[in-house]
Amino acid sequence: MSSSKAPAGRTTAFNIELFAIRLGVAKAVSFDIKHIILITDSLSATRQAVDPFVHFGQAHSLIVVCALRGFFTGQPNHSINFWNCPSNAQWSLYHLVYEDVTNTHISARHHCHRKVTTK
Repeated sequence: MSSSKAPAGRTTAFNIELFAIRLGVAKAVSFDIKHIILITDSLSATRQAVDPFVHFGQAHSLIVVCALRGFFTGQPNHSINFWNCPSNAQWSLYHLVYEDVTNTHISARHHCHRKVTTK
């Protein structure tokens, strides 16, 4: 099991779900494993994450599909399962992840703009 975090900025909850699936799948396929279990409370985001056709959030989907293509290519024993865990079920592992993510705050830093001069 592994975890990672990345700032998503201001966006919709659905787009955050796609981003989380993208990060999770990309991280999972980087390990020498045969089976991936993706736990989510948004099966609609999961369906969209593996849909390569034109839609909102397609950039996330294309990365997921490419990662999974590499994971499955020539590996008939590799598999992925999607588990639906509604957030109101309060499953302990899901709740730990939810608390970790929602309690993470990243402050934006002010960037100084320098004037560049050339001779």
